Amino acid sequence: MSRPSRLRRLSVWMNGIHVGEWSIAVRGRHEFAYATTWLDSPLAVPLSHSLPLGDSGEVFRGDLVERYFRNLLPDSDSLLRRVQSQFQTDSISAFSLLAEIGRDCVGAVQLLPLGEQPKSTKSIQAQPLDEAQVANAMRHASSSPQLGQGRPRHFRISLAGAQDKTALLWHDSQWCLPHGSTPTTHIFKLPLGRVGHEQVDLSTS
Repeated sequence: MSRPSRLRRLSVWMNGIHVGEWSIAVRGRHEFAYATTWLDSPLAVPLSHSLPLGDSGEVFRGDLVERYFRNLLPDSDSLLRRVQSQFQTDSISAFSLLAEIGRDCVGAVQLLPLGEQPKSTKSIQAQPLDEAQVANAMRHASSSPQLGQGRPRHFRISLAGAQDKTALLWHDSQWCLPHGSTPTTHIFKLPLGRVGHEQVDLSTS
């Protein structure tokens, strides 16, 4: 397979603040650099111990960068291929998938195209769901998209892991599908295997 012919880049944000930039160089090497504004901020924290805060202009390169971002995704190839199928990405690489679904990651991190600003983290943006819609969300979390099914309007990463999970927001005594940077409040871990109509019960929620 030929390597990318041009630089690919994503902006990294945390709680609505610009943290840095993740890129893949022409030869396929992963690179990450913290933004000077982040390094100068009293709120600055490292993304991980493997990517410590340092001097302005310092660039992290190679596997340690790729591993950090890969760990924001589920560790099941079957789940990654499901996301690939939904969004028609060119591969299941961390960069390809997070370029599509990186607006909601573990640990308040967001990945956005260069030039795009995250939506406000101070307002709640969500779609109220009835029980039938919640049940439908559970089924979609554990099934591959059908032929001809469109791309989902809102897709969120809940937690890494091999078991199917989805996440929703409980707000104003109602389950909701959060949009943008609005956080989730509950993780739904689905039973292994197919989820049928009779297996989704919210009566004790």
